[in-house]
Amino acid sequence: MADYEINIRSFHPEKDFGWSGIWFEGDNRGFSLKPSGVKPTTSRIWHKFTLSTSKKKVKNILTKSDPSKAPWSDKPKDYEKELEPRGRLTIKDDKLPNGNLKLTIKGQYGGVNHAMPRSEIWTRDLGFSYVPTLNVNYKIIIEIDVVNNYMDIVTYITGDAFPNCEAFIVGPGGQPISLGIHVRKGGAPLSLALNSDYPMIASAVRLPLNKNGSFEGNVGDELFRQANNHPKLNFHKITDWNYRFISIPPNSGHCMLTEKASLENCFSGISK
Repeated sequence: MADYEINIRSFHPEKDFGWSGIWFEGDNRGFSLKPSGVKPTTSRIWHKFTLSTSKKKVKNILTKSDPSKAPWSDKPKDYEKELEPRGRLTIKDDKLPNGNLKLTIKGQYGGVNHAMPRSEIWTRDLGFSYVPTLNVNYKIIIEIDVVNNYMDIVTYITGDAFPNCEAFIVGPGGQPISLGIHVRKGGAPLSLALNSDYPMIASAVRLPLNKNGSFEGNVGDELFRQANNHPKLNFHKITDWNYRFISIPPNSGHCMLTEKASLENCFSGISK
């Protein structure tokens, strides 16, 4: 029964958002398992919390935006106090047979690009902005088998589908494990305004644990097993598992014409 940090964050992999995002500053990076809030790994919104499995509670809940710069400004916009993105979550615990533990966490985060003209003034004076909100919702179910020493974690994340999204869990000792990634769809104005709650990440993994609650070194892909009706769960080394996700190009399958004069990825899969 240890503490685990869970990170969910939204980022744009290009240097800027392109023409549909009025060339606002992006994060200029690929998928990553590096700590949130530590440069040079930035995110438009990063949301993290610590899960105490012994106390069945969450703590250290943080929802932040890294600075954003408009193309007409030389100074990045900082997001503090009223301008900060908002995050919230609930946790429910259930006692299972043999002393096993089941925790269900439901949460959400959302934020606005206050580098847009007068958005900060509207928010401070009126309490809202005309700028569409970046919304992400999630449900995480964790079951811990204290007899056989493993954790099952099911992650389901939905939202605006823009920009990219990634999720990972960090165990004792600082070992991160990817819970899934999502490559954005559409463009900033329409995708954010529609607020469609699009499915972005779905995963189900088994993580063998050491006696102190740290990850033993392997990951079992339960979602793959069930989807393919395999009788046996196959395990992968953590390093191989993580590389499978962070090595995916952050624009994979995304039609770049929605951001720049490029047909890259616009017809991917059509000829197959």
